[in-house]
Amino acid sequence: MLRLTCVSLVLIGLVLAGPRDVKSPPEVALTFDDLPAHAALPPGMSRVDVARSVIATLQAHHAPPTYGFVNAKRLSDEPASAEVLRRWRAAGHPLGNHAYSHMDLHASSAEAFEKDVVANEETLRTLMEGGDWHWFRFPYLHEGDTPEKRTSVARFLADHGYRVAEVTMSFDDWAYNDPYARCAAKNDLAAIEWMKQSYLRRAAQSVSAAQEAARLVYGHDIAHVMLLHIGAFQTVMLPTLLDLLDERGFRLVTLPEAQSDPAYAKDPGLPSRSPTTSDDSLARLAGLCR
Repeated sequence: MLRLTCVSLVLIGLVLAGPRDVKSPPEVALTFDDLPAHAALPPGMSRVDVARSVIATLQAHHAPPTYGFVNAKRLSDEPASAEVLRRWRAAGHPLGNHAYSHMDLHASSAEAFEKDVVANEETLRTLMEGGDWHWFRFPYLHEGDTPEKRTSVARFLADHGYRVAEVTMSFDDWAYNDPYARCAAKNDLAAIEWMKQSYLRRAAQSVSAAQEAARLVYGHDIAHVMLLHIGAFQTVMLPTLLDLLDERGFRLVTLPEAQSDPAYAKDPGLPSRSPTTSDDSLARLAGLCR
Protein backbone atom coordinates (compact mmCIF):
# COMPACT_ATOMS: atom_id res chain seq x y z
CA MET A 1 0.00 0.00 0.00
CA LEU A 2 1.03 3.56 -0.26
CA ARG A 3 0.47 5.37 3.02
CA LEU A 4 -0.19 2.29 5.12
CA THR A 5 1.69 -0.98 5.31
CA CYS A 6 -1.07 -3.16 3.86
CA VAL A 7 -0.83 -2.70 0.10
CA SER A 8 -4.44 -3.19 -0.89
CA LEU A 9 -5.96 -1.00 1.85
CA VAL A 10 -3.88 2.04 0.99
CA LEU A 11 -4.46 1.72 -2.71
CA ILE A 12 -8.19 1.60 -2.09
CA GLY A 13 -7.86 4.67 0.11
CA LEU A 14 -6.14 6.50 -2.74
CA VAL A 15 -8.54 5.46 -5.48
CA LEU A 16 -9.57 9.05 -6.10
CA ALA A 17 -6.04 9.98 -7.10
CA GLY A 18 -7.12 10.03 -10.73
CA PRO A 19 -5.89 8.53 -13.99
CA ARG A 20 -2.30 8.31 -15.09
CA ASP A 21 -0.47 7.39 -18.21
CA VAL A 22 0.29 3.69 -17.94
CA LYS A 23 4.03 3.17 -18.15
CA SER A 24 5.80 0.19 -19.63
CA PRO A 25 7.93 -1.36 -18.27
CA PRO A 26 6.79 -1.32 -14.62
CA GLU A 27 8.75 0.97 -12.32
CA VAL A 28 10.04 0.68 -8.78
CA ALA A 29 12.13 2.94 -6.55
CA LEU A 30 14.37 1.12 -4.08
CA THR A 31 14.80 2.71 -0.65
CA PHE A 32 17.01 1.61 2.25
CA ASP A 33 16.20 2.26 5.90
CA ASP A 34 18.36 2.37 9.03
CA LEU A 35 21.58 3.88 7.70
CA PRO A 36 24.28 3.80 8.87
CA ALA A 37 23.86 0.68 11.01
CA HIS A 38 21.17 -1.99 11.04
CA ALA A 39 21.00 -5.24 13.01
CA ALA A 40 23.82 -7.60 13.95
CA LEU A 41 26.85 -8.44 11.83
CA PRO A 42 28.43 -11.83 11.09
CA PRO A 43 31.99 -12.39 12.32
CA GLY A 44 34.53 -10.50 10.24
CA MET A 45 32.01 -8.17 8.56
CA SER A 46 31.88 -4.43 9.18
CA ARG A 47 29.21 -1.81 8.52
CA VAL A 48 31.41 -0.48 5.74
CA ASP A 49 31.58 -3.95 4.19
CA VAL A 50 27.77 -4.02 4.05
CA ALA A 51 27.60 -0.56 2.51
CA ARG A 52 30.33 -1.36 -0.01
CA SER A 53 28.46 -4.48 -1.14
CA VAL A 54 25.07 -2.74 -1.42
CA ILE A 55 26.53 0.20 -3.33
CA ALA A 56 28.41 -2.10 -5.72
CA THR A 57 25.24 -4.09 -6.42
CA LEU A 58 23.25 -0.94 -7.12
CA GLN A 59 25.97 0.22 -9.48
CA ALA A 60 26.09 -3.16 -11.26
CA HIS A 61 22.34 -2.95 -11.90
CA HIS A 62 22.55 0.68 -13.07
CA ALA A 63 20.31 1.91 -10.25
CA PRO A 64 19.56 5.64 -10.22
CA PRO A 65 20.22 7.75 -7.10
CA THR A 66 18.68 5.70 -4.28
CA TYR A 67 17.53 7.16 -0.97
CA GLY A 68 18.96 5.86 2.27
CA PHE A 69 17.08 6.88 5.42
CA VAL A 70 19.21 7.86 8.38
CA ASN A 71 19.00 7.37 12.16
CA ALA A 72 21.87 9.66 13.22
CA LYS A 73 21.92 8.36 16.80
CA ARG A 74 23.76 5.33 15.48
CA LEU A 75 26.71 7.62 14.76
CA SER A 76 27.06 8.08 18.53
CA ASP A 77 26.58 4.39 19.20
CA GLU A 78 29.00 3.29 16.45
CA PRO A 79 31.21 6.22 15.38
CA ALA A 80 32.97 4.15 12.70
CA SER A 81 29.66 3.79 10.88
CA ALA A 82 29.94 7.41 9.73
CA GLU A 83 31.97 6.04 6.84
CA VAL A 84 28.81 4.29 5.60
CA LEU A 85 27.12 7.65 5.08
CA ARG A 86 30.19 9.14 3.42
CA ARG A 87 30.41 6.24 0.98
CA TRP A 88 26.68 6.38 0.26
CA ARG A 89 26.97 10.03 -0.68
CA ALA A 90 30.21 9.55 -2.63
CA ALA A 91 28.38 6.98 -4.76
CA GLY A 92 25.79 9.61 -5.66
CA HIS A 93 22.97 8.32 -3.47
CA PRO A 94 20.87 10.78 -1.40
CA LEU A 95 19.89 10.62 2.26
CA GLY A 96 16.56 11.21 3.97
CA ASN A 97 15.20 11.46 7.50
CA HIS A 98 14.20 8.32 9.44
CA ALA A 99 14.10 10.10 12.84
CA TYR A 100 17.21 10.50 14.98
CA SER A 101 16.67 7.50 17.27
CA HIS A 102 14.22 5.47 15.14
CA MET A 103 11.49 6.58 17.55
CA ASP A 104 8.17 4.75 17.35
CA LEU A 105 5.41 7.34 17.00
CA HIS A 106 2.88 4.87 18.41
CA ALA A 107 4.88 4.65 21.63
CA SER A 108 5.63 8.35 22.05
CA SER A 109 3.94 11.73 22.00
CA ALA A 110 3.74 13.78 18.83
CA GLU A 111 5.91 16.44 20.48
CA ALA A 112 8.69 13.99 21.37
CA PHE A 113 8.56 12.48 17.91
CA GLU A 114 8.84 15.87 16.22
CA LYS A 115 11.92 16.68 18.32
CA ASP A 116 13.46 13.37 17.21
CA VAL A 117 12.89 14.31 13.58
CA VAL A 118 14.56 17.70 14.06
CA ALA A 119 17.51 16.14 15.90
CA ASN A 120 18.37 14.25 12.70
CA GLU A 121 18.53 17.33 10.50
CA GLU A 122 22.02 18.62 11.25
CA THR A 123 23.57 15.37 10.02
CA LEU A 124 21.45 15.37 6.88
CA ARG A 125 22.11 19.03 6.13
CA THR A 126 25.85 18.49 6.42
CA LEU A 127 26.05 15.35 4.32
CA MET A 128 23.62 16.41 1.61
CA GLU A 129 25.31 19.79 0.98
CA GLY A 130 22.27 21.49 -0.49
CA GLY A 131 20.66 18.32 -1.87
CA ASP A 132 17.07 17.37 -1.13
CA TRP A 133 17.02 15.58 2.22
CA HIS A 134 13.41 16.53 2.96
CA TRP A 135 12.04 13.02 2.47
CA PHE A 136 10.78 11.26 5.59
CA ARG A 137 10.31 7.55 6.28
CA PHE A 138 8.32 6.74 9.41
CA PRO A 139 10.07 4.21 11.68
CA TYR A 140 8.09 0.96 11.65
CA LEU A 141 5.84 2.71 9.10
CA HIS A 142 3.89 3.96 12.12
CA GLU A 143 2.24 7.25 11.20
CA GLY A 144 0.18 7.68 14.37
CA ASP A 145 -2.07 5.41 16.40
CA THR A 146 -4.75 8.08 16.77
CA PRO A 147 -6.18 10.51 14.22
CA GLU A 148 -5.07 13.43 16.39
CA LYS A 149 -1.47 12.27 16.62
CA ARG A 150 -1.37 11.46 12.93
CA THR A 151 -2.74 14.86 11.96
CA SER A 152 -0.33 16.69 14.25
CA VAL A 153 2.76 14.97 12.88
CA ALA A 154 1.58 15.23 9.28
CA ARG A 155 1.13 18.97 9.73
CA PHE A 156 4.56 19.25 11.34
CA LEU A 157 6.24 17.41 8.46
CA ALA A 158 4.45 19.52 5.86
CA ASP A 159 5.37 22.74 7.68
CA HIS A 160 9.03 21.64 7.68
CA GLY A 161 9.02 20.87 3.96
CA TYR A 162 8.99 17.08 4.19
CA ARG A 163 7.37 14.62 1.86
CA VAL A 164 6.65 11.13 3.20
CA ALA A 165 8.48 8.29 1.47
CA GLU A 166 5.70 5.78 0.89
CA VAL A 167 5.93 2.00 0.69
CA THR A 168 4.06 -0.29 -1.70
CA MET A 169 6.41 -3.28 -1.57
CA SER A 170 7.72 -4.69 1.71
CA PHE A 171 8.51 -8.25 2.74
CA ASP A 172 10.13 -7.88 6.19
CA ASP A 173 13.67 -8.07 4.82
CA TRP A 174 14.86 -6.66 8.18
CA ALA A 175 13.93 -9.93 9.89
CA TYR A 176 16.67 -11.87 8.10
CA ASN A 177 19.69 -9.90 9.27
CA ASP A 178 20.03 -10.98 12.91
CA PRO A 179 19.42 -14.69 12.11
CA TYR A 180 21.94 -14.47 9.28
CA ALA A 181 24.58 -13.13 11.66
CA ARG A 182 23.90 -15.97 14.11
CA CYS A 183 23.85 -18.67 11.45
CA ALA A 184 27.00 -17.36 9.75
CA ALA A 185 28.78 -17.44 13.12
CA LYS A 186 27.81 -21.11 13.47
CA ASN A 187 28.50 -21.85 9.80
CA ASP A 188 24.99 -23.30 9.53
CA LEU A 189 24.82 -23.47 5.76
CA ALA A 190 21.52 -25.36 5.73
CA ALA A 191 19.80 -22.63 7.72
CA ILE A 192 21.28 -19.92 5.50
CA GLU A 193 20.07 -21.74 2.40
CA TRP A 194 16.55 -21.87 3.85
CA MET A 195 16.79 -18.14 4.55
CA LYS A 196 17.76 -17.46 0.94
CA GLN A 197 14.75 -19.33 -0.39
CA SER A 198 12.41 -17.73 2.15
CA TYR A 199 13.66 -14.21 1.35
CA LEU A 200 13.27 -14.71 -2.39
CA ARG A 201 9.80 -16.26 -2.02
CA ARG A 202 8.54 -13.44 0.16
CA ALA A 203 10.05 -10.82 -2.12
CA ALA A 204 8.34 -12.33 -5.16
CA GLN A 205 5.03 -12.49 -3.29
CA SER A 206 5.34 -8.84 -2.28
CA VAL A 207 5.97 -7.71 -5.85
CA SER A 208 3.04 -9.72 -7.18
CA ALA A 209 0.68 -8.56 -4.41
CA ALA A 210 1.52 -4.88 -4.93
CA GLN A 211 0.95 -5.07 -8.68
CA GLU A 212 -2.27 -7.03 -8.25
CA ALA A 213 -3.61 -4.52 -5.71
CA ALA A 214 -2.82 -1.62 -8.06
CA ARG A 215 -4.61 -3.28 -10.95
CA LEU A 216 -7.66 -4.06 -8.82
CA VAL A 217 -8.02 -0.42 -7.79
CA TYR A 218 -6.83 1.49 -10.85
CA GLY A 219 -7.19 -1.03 -13.63
CA HIS A 220 -3.44 -0.75 -14.26
CA ASP A 221 -0.15 -0.85 -12.43
CA ILE A 222 1.46 2.15 -10.73
CA ALA A 223 5.04 3.15 -9.96
CA HIS A 224 6.10 1.37 -6.78
CA VAL A 225 8.38 2.05 -3.80
CA MET A 226 10.20 -0.88 -2.19
CA LEU A 227 11.31 -0.82 1.44
CA LEU A 228 14.67 -2.47 2.19
CA HIS A 229 17.19 -2.25 5.02
CA ILE A 230 20.97 -1.93 4.91
CA GLY A 231 21.66 -5.19 6.74
CA ALA A 232 24.21 -7.96 6.37
CA PHE A 233 21.90 -10.35 4.53
CA GLN A 234 21.60 -7.82 1.71
CA THR A 235 25.21 -8.63 0.85
CA VAL A 236 23.95 -12.11 0.01
CA MET A 237 20.49 -11.42 -1.41
CA LEU A 238 20.39 -7.97 -3.00
CA PRO A 239 21.90 -9.19 -6.31
CA THR A 240 19.27 -11.94 -6.46
CA LEU A 241 16.49 -9.52 -5.59
CA LEU A 242 17.52 -7.16 -8.38
CA ASP A 243 17.72 -10.11 -10.76
CA LEU A 244 14.13 -10.91 -9.80
CA LEU A 245 13.05 -7.36 -10.58
CA ASP A 246 14.87 -7.57 -13.91
CA GLU A 247 13.07 -10.83 -14.71
CA ARG A 248 9.74 -9.17 -13.88
CA GLY A 249 10.57 -6.38 -16.31
CA PHE A 250 10.98 -3.58 -13.76
CA ARG A 251 12.85 -0.37 -14.44
CA LEU A 252 14.58 1.16 -11.42
CA VAL A 253 13.60 4.80 -10.88
CA THR A 254 14.26 7.44 -8.24
CA LEU A 255 11.93 7.97 -5.30
CA PRO A 256 10.77 11.37 -6.61
CA GLU A 257 10.06 9.81 -10.00
CA ALA A 258 8.01 7.00 -8.46
CA GLN A 259 6.01 9.34 -6.25
CA SER A 260 5.20 11.64 -9.14
CA ASP A 261 2.61 8.97 -9.97
CA PRO A 262 -0.86 10.46 -9.28
CA ALA A 263 -1.60 7.53 -6.96
CA TYR A 264 0.57 9.24 -4.33
CA ALA A 265 -1.20 12.58 -4.55
CA LYS A 266 -3.88 11.94 -1.93
CA ASP A 267 -3.68 10.91 1.71
CA PRO A 268 -6.50 8.72 3.08
CA GLY A 269 -5.98 10.23 6.54
CA LEU A 270 -6.12 6.91 8.41
CA PRO A 271 -3.95 5.72 11.30
CA SER A 272 -1.28 3.34 10.03
CA ARG A 273 -1.29 -0.35 10.79
CA SER A 274 1.36 -2.95 11.41
CA PRO A 275 2.24 -5.25 8.53
CA THR A 276 0.98 -8.82 8.55
CA THR A 277 2.57 -11.97 7.22
CA SER A 278 0.92 -14.80 5.35
CA ASP A 279 3.24 -17.57 6.51
CA ASP A 280 5.35 -18.63 9.48
CA SER A 281 8.67 -17.43 8.06
CA LEU A 282 9.18 -14.71 10.67
CA ALA A 283 8.58 -17.08 13.56
CA ARG A 284 11.01 -19.59 12.11
CA LEU A 285 13.63 -16.91 11.48
CA ALA A 286 13.46 -15.82 15.11
CA GLY A 287 14.40 -19.31 16.23
CA LEU A 288 17.22 -20.01 13.77
CA CYS A 289 20.74 -20.70 15.08
CA ARG A 290 19.98 -19.85 18.69
